[in-house]
Amino acid sequence: MKQALRYFFKFLLILLSPVIVYQVMALIGSLIPVNSKFETKNANIDIYLYKQDMHTDILLPVHSKIINWDSIFRPKHTLSNPQNSEFIGFGWGDLNFYRNTPQWEDIKLNVAFKALFLRSQSALHTQFYQKVPVSENLVKISVSKDQYKKLTDYILETVNAENKGEIQPVSGLHYYQDDAFYLAETSFHLFKTCNTWTNSALKASGLKACLWTPFPQGIFYQYN
Repeated sequence: MKQALRYFFKFLLILLSPVIVYQVMALIGSLIPVNSKFETKNANIDIYLYKQDMHTDILLPVHSKIINWDSIFRPKHTLSNPQNSEFIGFGWGDLNFYRNTPQWEDIKLNVAFKALFLRSQSALHTQFYQKVPVSENLVKISVSKDQYKKLTDYILETVNAENKGEIQPVSGLHYYQDDAFYLAETSFHLFKTCNTWTNSALKASGLKACLWTPFPQGIFYQYN
């Protein structure tokens, strides 16, 4: 009996070891700051980080001197064709996961497994906002024109190379009346999640971020 228990605990340890290592890596990566002394001089453009469950979006002004997002990601691509929106949210993830998991309570083991471990098509999710959402899971960041330009370049580079020109949405896929999905570059996997994408966007823009994180907590920790 003791020997059987010993084998069981060894098996359990082997089974849990990768999970423990992953969690430790995520913790260490989240605690190491990047761009912690970023310049706030001439920071006159307000953007927002928005956490919903285990996912993060970046909210940007629809119109600015640098870019008008509604000329690229058009309101007509949504179900409601919203006009005069002040902000547009950007998030990235696995297309199949997006299709099958509109809410986190809808998550299925096979869908999550495919997203984390199998190479598949990714998607950029956009959503128009008439005004900034009221939420405790919202962080305001003031950025300079140069930082904002780098951020817009990062987002545009995410769009699938075959989707250049007038960008077309993924047909028939919507969560809300004011959102749309677009084919994107690279694949979602265990070490590049939706939150890794957001964190990389901040790093590429010279904004505060962490070394690496698959979770939203690693990003928001830098702004606490």
